[in-house]
Formats: sequence, C-alpha cells, structure tokens
Amino acid sequence: MNARRLLPLLCLALIFAALPAQAHEFLVKPVKLTVQKGEVVPFSVISSHVMMVSEEVEPQEHVKLALVEGKSSTALSVTPNPMLFTLDGQLKAKREGTAILAGHREGVVWTQTTKGWKAASMKGLDGVIQSNKYEKFCKTLLTVEHGDDGWKQVLGQKLEIVPLSDPTMARPGDELGFKVLLDGKPVTTNGVLATYDGFSYETMAFAYSGEPRDDGSVWVKVTAPGVWMVRVEHKINQPTEDYNGHVIRSVLIFEVQ
Repeated sequence: MNARRLLPLLCLALIFAALPAQAHEFLVKPVKLTVQKGEVVPFSVISSHVMMVSEEVEPQEHVKLALVEGKSSTALSVTPNPMLFTLDGQLKAKREGTAILAGHREGVVWTQTTKGWKAASMKGLDGVIQSNKYEKFCKTLLTVEHGDDGWKQVLGQKLEIVPLSDPTMARPGDELGFKVLLDGKPVTTNGVLATYDGFSYETMAFAYSGEPRDDGSVWVKVTAPGVWMVRVEHKINQPTEDYNGHVIRSVLIFEVQ
C-alpha cells in the first residue's frame, strides 16, 4: 500500500480509536472475492466503525477463522498488523465453487461505569451503568473460479445470515433476501443495515437500512457494484452475575459485479 493511501487510513484510525471497542463491526475481508483454485489470497480481520477501514486490532486470542469448502473446513491463522490495525492471514481454496471464509470473535464482556468503559465483568465494579457480553460473527462468500450452491450453506454460527438466493450473482438495483438464524432457528432482529466498501468515511454510515418482514426475513437493495456487507444484531436479555445481556452481531460479505 502506498503512502498516499496509507495516510488517510491511519488518520481515520486515530480519530475513531477512542470509540467504544464493543461497538466496532467485525469483518473478514480478502484482497479479492473471486479467486483461482490453489491461489494464495491474503485477507484481513477488520474492526471498524468506518466501512471497511480497520481502527483497532482484534484480540487474536478471541478470533477463530476457517475456510469452509463444502463439507471441508480448514482452520486459518492470523498475525497482528499494528500498522493497519488488522489481523492478517492467507487462504488457499482447494476446490472450485463458492467457499465461505468464516470468522468468530468470541464473546467479550464490556461494562460501562460512571468512569467510562471497562473490558471487565460488572461484578465488583462501582457505578455500573450497563454491562453486556459482545459476540460477533462474519461470513464472506468467495467465488473460486465459478460459483455453485455453497452460498446457501448453514454453518451453525450462533447468529447467522443465510441468503435466499445467490448474492454473488446480484447486480446493482437487485433486491436480495436473507434469513437470520439464532441457534439454527429463524429469529426476528431489530432491523438490517447494509453498505459497500468505500460508500462513506463517516462513522457507522450505511447505504441501506430496513426492517424485517413478518416471516423474519430481511431484504436489501444493492445499489452499486463493490464489496457489500449485510449486518444484523440481536440481544439476549438474560442477566448473569457478570453482565446484563448478550449482544450478538452477524455480518455477511459478498461481491456485487
């Protein structure tokens, strides 16, 4: 990456570094989403309020990644990149078709107190305002030479977005449907947000927002070519001695030609 492009990215990261870490979106983004079988493809784990520019390095010990190709799943390793605030790795697809790059940022408890946010249980803290466990998932669809029906595969993520049709075949102007699963069962979320890489450098700016239909499905109109992300959130209000609720976010990333 050249210095001209690197400088604004670093400035953005510094500006938003003070925002609460639990609010960052968890994204897994390869350098390209259409690849060749056997090609070594770099990818990055992004933690972002600005889509899709990373603003902090996710805790490596809480990030699990895998490349899913049909019934095969290969664990992937990453290393921190402090310059770009990412975790970086490489993948290599072994078969043609639609593969899924799957990511899980394990649950981390954040507690807001009268003295600010703390990455800790609320147990024993004074001045607690709220406390939640934040868990995040991401699926990125990769076309390996040509697509197949791998886009519809359910991975079993606690909160998972599953397309109703092949989003990699979408074109600008198309409206795409998705079902949202919680523990494998349909769930109605508060809404859906979607955007594409480079749409805006404003904090939490999305190109599309919508409400779920009566059956719980969510629909997104893609309006431009590029790398798109669809994002949903669900909160389980089951207090424990450590936190008040469990906030789960899920993202699906795919390319629109």
